[in-house]
Amino acid sequence: MTHRTLPQLLFEKADKEGGKVAFRQKNLGIWKEWTWHKYYREVESLALGFQEEFSIQAGDRIGIIGDNRPHWIVTELAAQSIGAVPVGIYQDASSDAMAHCLHECEPRILVVEDQEQVDKLLDIIDSFPTIESILFYNEKGLRSYSHDKLMDLKNVQSIGRTRASEDPSFFEHQIQKVKPLDIAFITFTSGVTRHPKAATFTHTNLIQTALSIHEVDPVKADDDYLSFLSLAWICEQVMAVGLSLTRGMTINFPEEPSTILNDLREIGPHLIQAPPRTFENILTRFQIRMNDSTRWKKKIYKLTESGIEKNARAKLSNRSVSFLSKISYSLNDFFMYSAIRDHLGLSRLRRAYVTGGRLNKDAFEFFQGLGVNVKQTYGTVETTGYASIQRDQEWSAEGAGKPLPGLSMSIASRGEIQVEGLQVFAGYFGGHPVTEFSTGDYGKILDSGEIEIRGRMEERLALDSTDGRSSSEIETELRKSHYLQEALVFGEGRSYLTAMVTIHRASVGRWAEKNQISYTSYRDLTMNPEVIELIRDQVVEMMASLPEESRIKRFVILPEELRLSDGEMTSTQKTVRRTVEKNYKRYLTALYNDGGQFDTLSNLYSEQTNEGEIVPVILLDRSQGVA
Repeated sequence: MTHRTLPQLLFEKADKEGGKVAFRQKNLGIWKEWTWHKYYREVESLALGFQEEFSIQAGDRIGIIGDNRPHWIVTELAAQSIGAVPVGIYQDASSDAMAHCLHECEPRILVVEDQEQVDKLLDIIDSFPTIESILFYNEKGLRSYSHDKLMDLKNVQSIGRTRASEDPSFFEHQIQKVKPLDIAFITFTSGVTRHPKAATFTHTNLIQTALSIHEVDPVKADDDYLSFLSLAWICEQVMAVGLSLTRGMTINFPEEPSTILNDLREIGPHLIQAPPRTFENILTRFQIRMNDSTRWKKKIYKLTESGIEKNARAKLSNRSVSFLSKISYSLNDFFMYSAIRDHLGLSRLRRAYVTGGRLNKDAFEFFQGLGVNVKQTYGTVETTGYASIQRDQEWSAEGAGKPLPGLSMSIASRGEIQVEGLQVFAGYFGGHPVTEFSTGDYGKILDSGEIEIRGRMEERLALDSTDGRSSSEIETELRKSHYLQEALVFGEGRSYLTAMVTIHRASVGRWAEKNQISYTSYRDLTMNPEVIELIRDQVVEMMASLPEESRIKRFVILPEELRLSDGEMTSTQKTVRRTVEKNYKRYLTALYNDGGQFDTLSNLYSEQTNEGEIVPVILLDRSQGVA
């Protein structure tokens, strides 16, 4: 299939399987279906409308901003069908972040979902005179808007339908002009270590990556997939576009971001992907609900909980279990585990890919022990999202699987991972084409052939007494506590490690209520002495499994949750270290100052910043004194 393009695959699906379901979109509580034929006709009308109304030419860029909807993918395929290049922009990006993306790729037109996106764009549109029009496909709240660049997408499609009726074969000839090595998509790197860069991908990149995943984990034509991660993310493109068009699986779109968990239960997909924090949050919510359930349910779960651990250990060590153990697990599964999977919407799930990072060991073992086939993966934007996937029966909490078919991975100097193959992206926009890529991550290849990722080269903490270790490994360990939401570890060039953490609002809030601790805000919780004691105990527990030189000595609880709007988080749920360090520079200074007041009872240093703010610095044990 790599000798074809995505629009050509769509044409074949519509021609051979036109009546089958391609999409489901939930609207007002009802799942509405789109057949492959409808999908194709919508793409046709929009592509011809782009040509007729805006004279879009091959190579022109069309920006797309919005939640996961059929319209998003229709716009993408319409652009590709006429040789234009769709540019995915994260829907939760701030106006400044959007401006950066628009400067980088210079689109001629923008297709956006609703009033929220229109408002952000109208704030900055005067800085982009080359943008000819903003097309929207949800008119709610926009009827009174009169900006001369605003236009309803339906009007463009109406123009295209007229053109299609005049020459029914014209569009089919158009899509045959597109070549597999043409640029099919532009998205942006995460921006965790530097400003986001526009990465370009060919049709071959997306199709080959999808086919390689299918070769490892076969995808069936009647499989269901729930698309809830931003379509601007390349991993979501591989699934919702690449695997959909190559394997024919049905893509389901949630009604709203807030309804994802309910929609997950209704669809019961066969395949999902999500960042580690999504799986960790699912586990935390489950633990909270279990703690709040009836005494009877808690008692049953307690009786069966050890079976989850035993099953996980057996699977991860690849050892056989006794006949009695199999009977015990089957009974537990019938009475408890299957009900939990069903409650979480994972009852039909065959595979759950962890993308964008490594899932912590406790969460990984919980899902595996529960019978959920969670798989660690590795990839970067530049490897079209995926470079390696764990094979069935070869699971491990530490590894990230073997390279995908068609991709080779090697270890360069200082342990940096390099990749080469058809999945490697076409290059950064405006730059030179590439055939191999240095990922900026370091790790090693195990004897089994599995890759082990240690962290980013930039995150390698070189203490003044050691060669260094990855901050991400320690941060992953800290996030094993369901009372901690985020963690950032520091120590480069210092004599000891420190951390900034944020608490899990719901989990800590529930704990506070049960212990009759009153609070009115997140900040109140972070300053409460009993909460501080709880978090200290959690950090001590999480650090116990690490060697002494990898343990943090002090930490602070940040007074606010990290926010995407402040640039502290990316749209793919990664923390932006440089921004957090900048926004909380006073806290970092306090972590390494020894001039504050030490309270031997609370085991806290109280540092006063230049702004007069008191920062409680938490020590992990009293014997440290001044660390």
